Amino acid sequence: MKILSPEAQLSMLRAATENCIARKLHHWMIGSAIVLIIVSAILWHPVPLIIAAILGVAGVAEQHAIPNILNALHAYDSVVPASGSVKVTITRLDSDDHYHAIVRQDGQAEWAYDFIPQGWSPVAGSHPARIWCLDKDAPPVLAAVDDGILVPRNKQEKLPLAQAAKISGT
Repeated sequence: MKILSPEAQLSMLRAATENCIARKLHHWMIGSAIVLIIVSAILWHPVPLIIAAILGVAGVAEQHAIPNILNALHAYDSVVPASGSVKVTITRLDSDDHYHAIVRQDGQAEWAYDFIPQGWSPVAGSHPARIWCLDKDAPPVLAAVDDGILVPRNKQEKLPLAQAAKISGT
């Protein structure tokens, strides 16, 4: 895999969201699933129902992805980043790696989220990072380490202080 710079990764995300259809893809998937459920009921055939299940699950799973990417691009363009750190953990399930981040800033709550690296291979551990938030107490919408960017795949989770200390090992 060719490693892209963080700026190239952001450009790739920007290009992917310029298309109106791509911005609403999760809506199209969920809508198509509903139509296929109706078709399955009318035809009394299981194949449209199976396709509907696949599209519905994918649409629901990705409903936060595009809004999170758009928030990340907006923050990158309009907000000055703060310094902090990101602890990356990687879990291997079957043949897939799943990437998790805990984002830390001084004087702020810690936030956890899953991310999908685009154009880079994350390394587990703690890394210095630049962090973008849309508001002072809002969750981070973008973090950048030396090798790449971390955009939340789903909703960010605010970690309670006891849990944050336990995860960070302090």
